Amino acid sequence: MADIRELAPYQRYVEGLQRGALVFQHCNGCGKAVFYLRPCCTRCGSTELELRDSAGQGTLYSASVVYDKERNYNLVLVDLDEGFRMMSTVPGCEEPPIGARVIARVERLDAEEPRVVFDLAEGARQ
Repeated sequence: MADIRELAPYQRYVEGLQRGALVFQHCNGCGKAVFYLRPCCTRCGSTELELRDSAGQGTLYSASVVYDKERNYNLVLVDLDEGFRMMSTVPGCEEPPIGARVIARVERLDAEEPRVVFDLAEGARQ
């Protein structure tokens, strides 16, 4: 019988977050990064996917400010150096500058699942 984690990509992602890592898949068929975790490669269809930890370094591709009744927050797209893009936020930065280098970290809020957020890299302008 197959290991249940092989059938539940999201659970493998959460397990990575729980140990403080941003995980992604590397396709052994075409060599591309796959994120979110999936049962097969979105480019070539291969099921030969290897789970890897990201170094967490990337570049801000896009940033928007969401205006809420209670608080404003940013919503960003980050191009990770491994070749995938993800959506997140840069806490404590009102308007993150597009093109800035960022570093991922896993944030654990009280009753919520851990999540990946980004901090501006040293020397990035605020």
